[in-house]
Amino acid sequence: MNQEFTITLFSEKNETLINKVVLILTRRKININSFSVIFCKTVNLYRFTITLIETESAVQNLVHQIEKIIEVFKCYLQTEAELSTHQILLLKVPNSDEKEKQVRSIINTSPIFKEADYCVYTSKIHIETIPQLATIITELEPMNSF
Repeated sequence: MNQEFTITLFSEKNETLINKVVLILTRRKININSFSVIFCKTVNLYRFTITLIETESAVQNLVHQIEKIIEVFKCYLQTEAELSTHQILLLKVPNSDEKEKQVRSIINTSPIFKEADYCVYTSKIHIETIPQLATIITELEPMNSF
């Protein structure tokens, strides 16, 4: 049964990535409802948001194929219902082993992007856990979180 899905992926700057993603979609004859690319200045990443109507198994295969692209750091799949109950967290924290252990214990993820002075983490979390998570994250003294 076809339903609406939203695919969110994070990547580094690469001009050919849009072509690669669109090529994967057109080869599978999947129609795109919307396609947007946003630059996140604070973490130097690009966020792609793609909405489409397709079967769940086809979209899961599509997400798996997109994650194989080298330039893609992380790819998330959300249904219409999940869009109202879950948020994608993108967190920039100063680089240290202690802070990395704390962040991993909080959001159960590994860094998607590491620089000399900071790490960027991403995770899909439930909306109800955001207030609890916000108090814990402020104790970590993050550089930027959104």
